[in-house]
Amino acid sequence: MSNTTKPAAPKNGSLRMIIFGAVVMVFAVIGLISSVIFVGQGVSSLVNQDSQKEDFEWLITPLVLQDPPQFENPEQMTDSTIITAGIWRLIMNADMSAYPTDSMNFVTVPETDVEIQIRELFGDVEYTHQTVGDTALMITYDESSKSYVFPAVPYIMAYTPDVEEIEKVDGETLVLTVGYIPPGLVWQSDTSGRSYRPEPVKEMLYTVKKSGDAWTVYSVANAGDVGHEYDVAESSQIEEPSAPETSEVSGETSEPAEEPAESSQKESAAPEEGTAA
Repeated sequence: MSNTTKPAAPKNGSLRMIIFGAVVMVFAVIGLISSVIFVGQGVSSLVNQDSQKEDFEWLITPLVLQDPPQFENPEQMTDSTIITAGIWRLIMNADMSAYPTDSMNFVTVPETDVEIQIRELFGDVEYTHQTVGDTALMITYDESSKSYVFPAVPYIMAYTPDVEEIEKVDGETLVLTVGYIPPGLVWQSDTSGRSYRPEPVKEMLYTVKKSGDAWTVYSVANAGDVGHEYDVAESSQIEEPSAPETSEVSGETSEPAEEPAESSQKESAAPEEGTAA
């Protein structure tokens, strides 16, 4: 008969520790998975927000290029602003090689194509087809052919938009805080060669509204100038003229007193008379 010894059964305390350790391990795994999901959602949210900002920058670029005056609704815009924005949107989105170009590299575009771009940018807004622009970009309207003629590759020095913040007013309305980046300064480099985006010279508030599945520009308002610190510093060095002294009792301006010439002469003559006596 063999002397085989049976293994001792685990004690209740050891069993409880094993179960407790297993539970802790399960919760640790759950916590790790939750953390990964949370971080992933956060990164996804940032990526989506950056993508949304880029989409809105593309939407408002035809307006920012003009630096238009403020308006509270599309009806307050000038025909020049509306038509120029439509032309810029056409240049940004359409295949310009599909339109006829003359020897001076001027392209001719039917007004109906411009109308489509205007409708997608502002919705249904009233305007009259006409020649618009200035020496930097002249857009000529040919009434006989119902078309616009302008440079196929316009070159102007203009602002570029930087959507800094998106504020949700309601499900159909957003307010964009837009920085205006100066012409030619979209990206710069410091002395070490690192690229950075320059500060905007001013900020504007763009209100956009949902129109079906797309967004349209509704209004533009001034958010205040933010790029004049240097000018303010220079002006603060200018010495202001001192204000005249004011009496605390009467509030009247007091002039410096001048001694009469006669009184000083009498005072100088008085000692002589006393000596003669």
